[in-house]
Amino acid sequence: MSEGNYLVEQLTQRVLEAARHGQWDQVIVLYGQRLSQGPQQSLSLPTIQALMESDQWLLARVKEVQAAINQQLNDIQDQRRKLGVLKRQWGEDPTSPVRHLLTI
Repeated sequence: MSEGNYLVEQLTQRVLEAARHGQWDQVIVLYGQRLSQGPQQSLSLPTIQALMESDQWLLARVKEVQAAINQQLNDIQDQRRKLGVLKRQWGEDPTSPVRHLLTI
């Protein structure tokens, strides 16, 4: 295995590990380092195949995370909508800041 193959494979493994831990800033940095290694035509066929499999896994993971974030945003939007309804039912302006009154 050439030194270029080894370095690219090592960076790819670090990218995958960072993605598994949700360290997306690190994924971007490491992926950039991998791309800066030059043209990938000089890599061996097994290395290219391994990179493609890793990239496909990473793409699937990114899509899963995006879907989860979108779901959370939708849930938050629903909660805000319900809160606005409750505020209107209580006669408050839904845009006014929240005040908490303590009564004893």
